[in-house]
Amino acid sequence: MCIDQSRRTAQRFTLPSEGTRQSKPVVRLDMSQVDLLATVLSRACQDEPKFKYLMPDEQTRRAVLPWFFGSVAIRASHLYGEIYTTENIDGAALWISPGHASNIGQIVRTGMPAMPFKLEPASCKRCIRVIARVEAVHARLAGRPHWYLVALGAELSKGRAIRKALIEPVLARADSDGLPCYLETFDENSVLFYENLGFRIEGAGQIPWGGPNFWAMMRAPQASL
Repeated sequence: MCIDQSRRTAQRFTLPSEGTRQSKPVVRLDMSQVDLLATVLSRACQDEPKFKYLMPDEQTRRAVLPWFFGSVAIRASHLYGEIYTTENIDGAALWISPGHASNIGQIVRTGMPAMPFKLEPASCKRCIRVIARVEAVHARLAGRPHWYLVALGAELSKGRAIRKALIEPVLARADSDGLPCYLETFDENSVLFYENLGFRIEGAGQIPWGGPNFWAMMRAPQASL
């Protein structure tokens, strides 16, 4: 069954444009724009602690991240979840829907053999460590059906307001359905941002062998006011 055919019509969220009275609607991604979005997300995530740990060399990250987002993360979210972006493709929220969220590690592992790059053995080992650790925490903390935020990123010049607008459609849907939302962040500076959206820290850890710290956060469904 085509996932798109079973999706309900989402609420339309808008983000005020800076310095104008116009609004930029938050919309589902048109898959003809995958390459553009992959480029935007790779720039946004270039210096995230997780990716710097996996690929310490900046040029390697610049080569690999557009492929990873375009061929793995975006396509997985399109098949098994939701992708919200703006009309100008300023960023996106990538989600995996309930029923598929526990399989994200397998989805990533399945896509990696097709990588048109040869990573150093050390990077491959670090990738295995990250997947194993976050999967174990995910399985322990999120046993019931839930939405899983795979990635949230936007052009650095757009600020946090756009990220909030991008994440809101699925938060609203989860609230309506009485479902929690789950994420991991490796960026301590993002913890407060997510807390302001209703997420709470449920666990924290460190990737073995000197890897980065991460925070596992869960958001219970919010009652309508």
